[in-house]
Amino acid sequence: MAKWLVVAGLLSALAAFLIFTSAMIGNGPPPEIEPLPAPSATDTSNSARPQLVLRSSQDCAKCHADIFNEWKKDQHATAWTDEPFRSFTLNYTQLECLSCHAPKPMLEVGLDKEPQLREANRSDGVDCFTCHMAGGKSHGTLGSSAPCGGVLKAELKTAQACYHCHSTHNLFKEYLASPQYQQGQTCQDCHMEKVVRAVASGGPLRTTRRHFIHGGGHDLEALKKVLKMDLAVEQEALVVTVTNTGAAHGVPGEINNRIVRLEVSVQQRDGKRVVDGLDVEDWQEMQAHEAIFQAPPRLSRDKIPSTQIMPGQPRVLKYKLSIPHGRAIATLTYLLEKSMLKSDATPMGEKVLDF
Repeated sequence: MAKWLVVAGLLSALAAFLIFTSAMIGNGPPPEIEPLPAPSATDTSNSARPQLVLRSSQDCAKCHADIFNEWKKDQHATAWTDEPFRSFTLNYTQLECLSCHAPKPMLEVGLDKEPQLREANRSDGVDCFTCHMAGGKSHGTLGSSAPCGGVLKAELKTAQACYHCHSTHNLFKEYLASPQYQQGQTCQDCHMEKVVRAVASGGPLRTTRRHFIHGGGHDLEALKKVLKMDLAVEQEALVVTVTNTGAAHGVPGEINNRIVRLEVSVQQRDGKRVVDGLDVEDWQEMQAHEAIFQAPPRLSRDKIPSTQIMPGQPRVLKYKLSIPHGRAIATLTYLLEKSMLKSDATPMGEKVLDF
């Protein structure tokens, strides 16, 4: 009897093993094992995808070399190390100025909040993490299945993405009052050119934006298109009208050390002289005038009036003429730093009027 019990036990165990093996091979997992659900087509969290661990913007360059190289040439990348910023903040001791130049990820702090100064990698300035990182995952305007995250964040397509840092000098307030805002234009429309390219190395072609900011104070060609100048003579006075037709914020923008200078010269004919064998009219300057357009310092902007030219607005200056007939020459130049020499200023425009 004991022998038959042992045989029965062995046969029972063998039968159980054959049933389990058959289930694994032919019919998938046993009923008590639940398979992982497939990711939803609308899933933007990438929670089921393997994640890369990113520590700095240099890690982003491995897949996004073109974008990384654009950013490296931009003033955002040098926001912390730029010598004028270091000098202006007295070697980083003006604490109220620091957080915008090396901020924590704005998607974690809040797009509508004041920026906070980060501890690590400050020399990267306004880096990839500042605009695209939250919770260890990258966020962008397109969305993807990238192992770094690829989370779709629609707000990055809007001007709100720029508010985080650029509201501190009244720039965003000026934008909200501009004709461009009323027409639906965003900061990106003027400052981040659209381009069709592979966002990641080896990826498909997609419509995205440049990460080298153009159309600002560092863009020489854009500076020539921002202001429109007109000259006229009315009631024995020279009238100079300077209108902001090209910027959705005050000109010069935002920072107190940027200057637009208007120089006016009123001249009269003073005979002729010979230059290289040719008769050339000679002019003598009778009057000279100068006007400075500049934002007030951030901490004094409520006490010192701004002389910026606001979006769509004209600035009219009148100068009493000392002569009935002559020539007026008006020039606009831009100084990125107010300590620059006049000879190093960028020409923005010139107008000549014979009266």
